[in-house]
Amino acid sequence: MPDSTPDPFAMWRDWLSSSERQWNSFLNQAMSTDEFGQAMGRMMDVYLGMQKNMNEVMGRYFTALNVPTRTDVLSLGTRLSEIESRLGSIEDGVQAIRPVPATPAKAAESVAVPRPPRTKRPPSSD
Repeated sequence: MPDSTPDPFAMWRDWLSSSERQWNSFLNQAMSTDEFGQAMGRMMDVYLGMQKNMNEVMGRYFTALNVPTRTDVLSLGTRLSEIESRLGSIEDGVQAIRPVPATPAKAAESVAVPRPPRTKRPPSSD
């Protein structure tokens, strides 16, 4: 036997679905026009112009405060990665000439001064 209790949210869900379909239809028609495309293009041009001006103003402001800008930090990061790359190739070249021991103990052995052999024995406790 089916449940005969009415769903209090069914009417609301139906209204919401219907409204969503109507808005989708209206907005799809509006966005497909040439006027909409032109308006969006003008709006994007204005936005990009404002962003460019704001970047220039903030750059001058940070320069006056003697604070690095985002561009300064990015260029510094680029230069640092180039230095690390060059350092890596130098390390590879040095290692090809002189292999580096794998452990610090082996490194100490290769640098340590050789000791004379031990010939004297400690007294035995007989």
